[in-house]
Amino acid sequence: LIQGLSPLVCLQLTIIFKNFQECVEQEMYHAETDELPSAFADGSKNGGERHGANALRVEQVPGQHVVIQARCIGTTIVVRQVGRHLTFAVRMPEEVVNSVEEGDDQDLYLCQHGCPANQRIDFRNFRARAAEAQGSGRSRAGVPPHGFTYQSARAKCKERLPVEDLYFQSCVFDLLSSGDINFTMAAYCAFEDVKMLHSNSKRSHI
Repeated sequence: LIQGLSPLVCLQLTIIFKNFQECVEQEMYHAETDELPSAFADGSKNGGERHGANALRVEQVPGQHVVIQARCIGTTIVVRQVGRHLTFAVRMPEEVVNSVEEGDDQDLYLCQHGCPANQRIDFRNFRARAAEAQGSGRSRAGVPPHGFTYQSARAKCKERLPVEDLYFQSCVFDLLSSGDINFTMAAYCAFEDVKMLHSNSKRSHI
C-alpha cells in the first residue's frame, strides 16, 4: 500500500529456558507456521528429571494455542498460530526482565524499552498517506488495492475490538497495509492474552 510500511509477521519462534539451580534442565521450544508442537524440542513436556521438573511445562490448548509455564521464574508464555503466522504473549516478573548476566555478551534479551524511534509509525500520517494512495490506486469498482478503505478497516476491527486502543489501531494498520483479514483475529487474540495474563484487568486497554 505504502512503500516501506507493511505488517511484521512472525513465521518461527524459538524460546530457550536455561538450567535453573537444581530445578530444571535447559530446554528449547521451537515453533513454525503449521508446526505448533505440544512439547519441547527433545520431545519432553517438562523441565527434565530433576526435583523441580514440573516447574517448567508445555500444555496444548485446543485451537492452535500452546501455553508454556515456567513457574521457576514466574513466567507464562502463550504461543498461537493465526492464519499463516505466529503470535506470542509473555508475562514475566520485572526482576527477570531486567536481569542480565554479567560478562554474558552472547545472549539475546527481550526488548525492554519499546520500538526504536526510527521504527515507530506515525499513525495519523499513515492514515493520510493511505487515503492518498487509495485515491490514486482505485480499481474500476472503486475498491482500494488491498480491499479496505480506512473506514471499512475501522468497521471490520470494531466487530471484535470495540475500544479504540493500541490493539484496535494495530488491527486497522494491518488491514490497510495487507488486506489480510487474519490480522483482525491476531489483534483480538493479543488483547485476550493480555486480559488473561495481566494481573490488573483494568489496564488491558493501552
